[in-house]
Amino acid sequence: MALALIALMLIELLMLFAWVPVFFRTGIVLFNQRIDASADDLKHLSLGGLEHDLPIEKWARLSFHALPDGSVAFRESFAPGFGGRYFPLMHGQLVIDRRRREVRVIGRCSWFALALTVLLVPIVLLRPMAWPMLAMPLLFHIGYRIQRRRYALVVEAVRARVRREFPWRFMDAPR
Repeated sequence: MALALIALMLIELLMLFAWVPVFFRTGIVLFNQRIDASADDLKHLSLGGLEHDLPIEKWARLSFHALPDGSVAFRESFAPGFGGRYFPLMHGQLVIDRRRREVRVIGRCSWFALALTVLLVPIVLLRPMAWPMLAMPLLFHIGYRIQRRRYALVVEAVRARVRREFPWRFMDAPR
């Protein structure tokens, strides 16, 4: 069972690192925010360079990547840095829906975190010495709260792009 969890974690890391489109389009949705936009706004909307519109935080930067279907995937950057780290519970996708005239910011659950949470009780029942692992859901909850706040900042940055405003463009910029 431990080898299966390790294999799942490695597969997920490889798909995150390689920006595999099917990985960013599937999974359990934990965060889903809709931003209404007019047809004219959507016609002029560009999501390129969105990471520069986000405020600088103590956490690792978010990385964005265009997918072949026209949506944009995002996740925490793998770049080394001095910022804080937490367990990334979600990976995200920005979807422009011209028919519904909206942009959706979607956060999907990490496969490894979901599998570990589901298997936690059987693991502890089979191996009582693994009881410290019961702290994992608390760590996942803390990571989720941090990431939900960060995804809300992505929503605000996309909302500003839809309205053609850039409130954070020059805030917190290195001088």
